[in-house]
Amino acid sequence: MNQILPIIVLVCLLCSCGTSNDIQYVLANDSYRCEEFDVTKEKMLRLINRARMSSRNCGYKIFTPAGQLTWNPTLARAALSHSVDMATEDFVSHKGSKGKAVSYRVEEVSYTWSTVGENISAGREDSEEVVAAWLISPHHCENIMRQSFTEIGAACFHNKDTKYKTFWTVVFASPKEEVKSTTLQ
Repeated sequence: MNQILPIIVLVCLLCSCGTSNDIQYVLANDSYRCEEFDVTKEKMLRLINRARMSSRNCGYKIFTPAGQLTWNPTLARAALSHSVDMATEDFVSHKGSKGKAVSYRVEEVSYTWSTVGENISAGREDSEEVVAAWLISPHHCENIMRQSFTEIGAACFHNKDTKYKTFWTVVFASPKEEVKSTTLQ
């Protein structure tokens, strides 16, 4: 029970975040051993934007430089939710423990998207190692280089009682353009 309590506390905080874009962390016992959230935020954004600055081969596909991404705290909440799910249930998959995809998780935090994608990783200890692994994986590299993505949010969650210990998620997306209605007068 002592090992489950920190995870329950964090999940309760996640559920109570409501529509606020602020992520609250409670560091209880030994449950969180990833980089500090602000460090992950800064490093992921910097490393992924640096990769997007140059042309790149992702497997057999060639990508030209892509625009800079901006940080979105709502997407970070969706990323944290998936990292917590993987760490709590001890699995690594783009489908959540209830079979839901990234699109569902993003909609669950009230983000209206036009395009969405996700990279995950497990067992790596810092952002540099995670992004380096994604850049040599064709599908993950494609997500990093995809021109249609304009925003990201990322998170890591640690569970010492699992095979991989650290569970990383980055969510890429572009918001859906709101259709502006006009009234004829």
